[in-house]
Amino acid sequence: MSTTLPRTYPDPEYEQAHVDTYERNPRFPIKPARPPGVREEDFLKAIDEFITVVGKDAVFIGEGLSDYIDPYDIHEADNEQGGKRQVPSAAVCPHSTQELKQILTIATTYAIPLWPFSRGKNLGYGGPAPRLNGSIALDLHLMNRIIEVNDTLHYAVVEPGVTFADLYQYCTAHSKKVWPSTASLGWGSVLGNALDRGCGFGANFSHHQSIAALEVMLPSGEIIRTGQWGLLDGNSPNSFLSKFTYGPSIEGLFLQSNMGVVTKMGLWLTPQPKGYMSCSFSMPAFEDIELMVDIFGEMRRDGTIPGSVVWFTSLIETLCISGRREDYWAGEGPIPDWRLEELRQETGHGHWFARWGLYGPKRVVQAQFDEINAVLASKAPTGTIKGVLYADEDGIGAASIPAEDGLMFVGVPAMWSLPLINWPIPKSKTNGKPAHGDYAPIIPSDGKAVLEWMRLSKPICEANGVELMADFFMHERHVVLMNMFTWDQTDEEQKRRVERLYWGLYGIAKERGYGMYRAHVNHMDLIADLNDFGNHAYNRFVEKIKDAVDPNGILAPGKQGIWPNRFRHFRETQEFKQD
Repeated sequence: MSTTLPRTYPDPEYEQAHVDTYERNPRFPIKPARPPGVREEDFLKAIDEFITVVGKDAVFIGEGLSDYIDPYDIHEADNEQGGKRQVPSAAVCPHSTQELKQILTIATTYAIPLWPFSRGKNLGYGGPAPRLNGSIALDLHLMNRIIEVNDTLHYAVVEPGVTFADLYQYCTAHSKKVWPSTASLGWGSVLGNALDRGCGFGANFSHHQSIAALEVMLPSGEIIRTGQWGLLDGNSPNSFLSKFTYGPSIEGLFLQSNMGVVTKMGLWLTPQPKGYMSCSFSMPAFEDIELMVDIFGEMRRDGTIPGSVVWFTSLIETLCISGRREDYWAGEGPIPDWRLEELRQETGHGHWFARWGLYGPKRVVQAQFDEINAVLASKAPTGTIKGVLYADEDGIGAASIPAEDGLMFVGVPAMWSLPLINWPIPKSKTNGKPAHGDYAPIIPSDGKAVLEWMRLSKPICEANGVELMADFFMHERHVVLMNMFTWDQTDEEQKRRVERLYWGLYGIAKERGYGMYRAHVNHMDLIADLNDFGNHAYNRFVEKIKDAVDPNGILAPGKQGIWPNRFRHFRETQEFKQD
C-alpha cells in the first residue's frame, strides 16, 4: 500500500502538467472519508486483498490520494467526515480485466462503493473525485492497450487508459492512414471522453456518436459486448463496422453511467483526406452572434458544411490563450466593454470567431468553400472569411499542417488551451493556484436563443468578477455551450463568487428548459432533477435498471444523479444546496 503516487504519463510535458495541476503537496491535507456503512475492519481487509490482486504499488491511501481529488475544488478546506470536499478512501489501479473482475468481487464482498474513471481528467467537473464520499477510486489508466487501428475501414479499438496523444502517436508510428479526433487537451482518455459525450473538432468530432461497440464488465464480473461485437463469440467481421444490433441497443446505458465498467471501445476514425481546408469567419459586434448562428446552423443542416463541428469562440477566449487579464486591463474587475472594443480593433480579431474544417478530395473541398463563401458574402457582408487549403494525392500527413491551421482540427493532440486558466492571476502573485469550471447548457441552434443566453449570462458573470468567457460547439440542431470561468483557488472571495455564478447560470437555464451536457460531481443531482417529466419518470426507470444490474450498489453511487437503493438517501444529504 503506497502513499506515493504513480508516474502517469511517459511524456515529460504531460507528466509535469499533471503534477502541477494535482498539487502533490496540497495546501489542505487530505483526510479521506470512509465508505458509508462499511466497518473499519472490513475496509482494511479489502485493501489487503486489493494489494494481493494488483500489488502494493497500485493501491493508494493517505497523501497518496492527491491525484484522486478535484484539483479545482472550491470546498478544499472542508475536509471533515461528511464535509463538502469530495474525497475517496483509497485508490486501486488494475492492469487488466482479470484484475478488474477480482476488484469487483472484493468490493461486492465488503459492500464497498467504487468510483471508476479512465484518466481522471474530467477537469472543471470534479476530475476524479467521487460523488459519494469514501468511495474507492477505481483508476483504469494502467489498462492502456491500443488493440487495433484499422485504416482500411477506419476504426480503432482501445482500452480506458489510452490517451488522445497515445492514439495519435500510434497511428503516426505505424503509418496508419487515419486522423483520430482529439479533444482540446491531449492528456485525456479517448474512451472516457466518448463515454462522457465529449467533443473533438474534426469530421468525427462527436465522439459518442462514433462509438461502434463496447465491451463492458458488469458489477457481477460478467462481460458483455454490444452491437455486432457480440456475434461469433466476439469475432464477427462486423464488430466495429455497424451500430446495428438484434434487439434493443444498449450502448447508451453505459454513457455517463454507473451500470458497468467499460473495458474496451470501438471508435470510428476519419480516413486520411487528400484535401483539407482550415476555415474561419469572424464578425465585429457582440450582437452578430445571432446572425452567425442562424447562417452556420442552416449550412450545417443542409450539408453545405458537411459533418464537421463549427466551433465558436468569444474575443475574451482568444485573448486568454495569449495572455492574462492584466496584460489587457489595468483596472479592477472584468474588462469593460469599451476596453474590449479597443482590444478588438488593436488585435484585428472579431468579437466572435468561428472555426471549422473541410475534408475530402481537393476539388470537393474547394467547391464547398466557394459555396460557403458565397453564402456568407450575401448574408453577412461585414464578416471576414479565411480558408487555407492543403492537398496531397497520397493523403495529407496531419503533422505537416502548421499549428495555426491544424492541431485539433486535424487530430494532432496538444496542451494548447491549458494556459487559459492563468487568466485572472497576476504574474506577481507567485503562490496563486489557477482553476476553472464551466456551466454547459444545451441550447437550440437558433440565433435569438444563443444571443439571449449571452445577454443574460454576461451580467451574471461580470457581477461575480469574471468576463463572459463563452465558446460553443455547433451540431446540426443544437449547440453545446461552455460558459467558462477561471479563478485563483487561493482566494476565498473568488471561490464564493464562483458558487454564486454557477447558481445564476443554473437559474436562467432551468427557466428555459436547457439541460446540461455534463455536470460537476457537486451538482449531479441538481442537474438530473431538471428531467422532471412524469414526476422524474426517466430517473426512476434508470434507477430500476441500476438496482437490477448492481443490487449491491457498488459502482459509482450517485453518478449523474442515479443512486442505487442502498445509497438513495444520500441524494438529499449530500446535495449541494444554494447558500
